[in-house]
Amino acid sequence: MSDYITQKRSLLTKIYFLQPMIKLLLAIALFLIIFLIGIFYLYQQSDTQLKDIDYQRTQLEKSITTQARTYGQLTAIAKNMSNEKNQYQILMKKFPLTSAMAILLADITKLGTSSGLKFIYFKPEPNKTFIYYAGVPVKISVVGHFHQLGNFLSGIANLPNSVVSVDEFTIKPASDNPELLSLEFTATLYHALPTSLEIT
Repeated sequence: MSDYITQKRSLLTKIYFLQPMIKLLLAIALFLIIFLIGIFYLYQQSDTQLKDIDYQRTQLEKSITTQARTYGQLTAIAKNMSNEKNQYQILMKKFPLTSAMAILLADITKLGTSSGLKFIYFKPEPNKTFIYYAGVPVKISVVGHFHQLGNFLSGIANLPNSVVSVDEFTIKPASDNPELLSLEFTATLYHALPTSLEIT
């Protein structure tokens, strides 16, 4: 009967009847196992957290670098815009206003007559409008001596408070007098539009 009872003892009962030294050793071993499992679990958790923190730090560094680069680019653009604005304003001051076109056309006529040239035709054409300025093409044909033509073109190029370009330039002997030259060209007189003054 006692053998039967001994065989039916549970594991805890068997441990209970062990010698105190063995119980102590088992308790220490169990403690060490639980301690090591806990340490391993905490290490795994901390390693995962460290990886997450490292990833977040890397992403933050990339974001800060990108933002710093963007800020630098925006600062450079702002400086360039300020310089471009100043240059634009200086340039636009050289362009006469629309109201000055009639005076400039009269000045060109005076230049020709004062140089001793004979006007064959003087034909202002419709405006060529751009964003901030416009041009008034004037087709001109004059007859005179070489030095007179030179003085005339030089005078057009140096008209005060004006921006003028000379295009479609042709020069040839006059048909009615071989001693004279015939000059045909298009002078485009540029002037500022009201919108050019709205840049802020």
